[in-house]
Amino acid sequence: MNKIKKKIQKYWDKQPCNVKHSNKKYLSKEYFDEIKKKRYFVHPHIKTFADFKRYKNKNVLEIGCGIGTDAMEFIKHGANYTGIDYSINSINICKQRLKILNLSKKKANFFYGDAENLSNHKFLKNKKFDLIYSVGVLHHTPKMKKCFDEIYKLSSQNTQIKILLYAKNSYKNYILDLTNYRYEAQKGVVIAYKVDDEFINKNIKKRFKIISKEQNFIFPYEIKYYKKNIYKKIKHFEFMPLKIFDRLQKKIGEHLLLKLKKKSYLKISS
Repeated sequence: MNKIKKKIQKYWDKQPCNVKHSNKKYLSKEYFDEIKKKRYFVHPHIKTFADFKRYKNKNVLEIGCGIGTDAMEFIKHGANYTGIDYSINSINICKQRLKILNLSKKKANFFYGDAENLSNHKFLKNKKFDLIYSVGVLHHTPKMKKCFDEIYKLSSQNTQIKILLYAKNSYKNYILDLTNYRYEAQKGVVIAYKVDDEFINKNIKKRFKIISKEQNFIFPYEIKYYKKNIYKKIKHFEFMPLKIFDRLQKKIGEHLLLKLKKKSYLKISS
């Protein structure tokens, strides 16, 4: 493991994503319920994008499961679920969450794994997936291109691939140099790449057919209040008509939502 990857793993082990989104008793049902409520209140587009109910009895691989909020929804709706994460702490939380939510009897597995080396993982070899899903994860890896190479190796022509990345052509990216706004609610994220059409054309289009590509989501709240579970909007968003805000989200939203399918007969060089 190189130095940058050690740093990334240490960062997410110390503070897994969303782990501080509740003040309820740590790892209690109430704690996880509040985290779920906050995630889908702030990010309603994720539920639409994931379409959890669609994957009943289907094989789902989530790359970067974090503390398992989306994972529990796939599992609850009957998916045969496999979750991979580079944070051992996150994996352990997922396993505990499964028990606390009485989902242990469902078909679900959580493993430690590196998104840049998925095809070498012994639990993933020779397994076919109906869905490969990754939301807000691959832009935190040093070599995103390698991640897409791995997804190509693990997918078939029938695999649906859903990836959410940070958009470079976004409201947030435009104002980073003007304010103390940042891409993550928590400080010190090691890597947070932003993706544009150049990256897509060079690293994704050659491997995958793009079924759909859209932007969504602008975070309208003041971070210092949001971290205290207070939803106080930044002033210019507070007075902005909802119709205009929704239009901005679709034009310069922070999240790039990609639905992909593997192209056939393509050789990936090692």
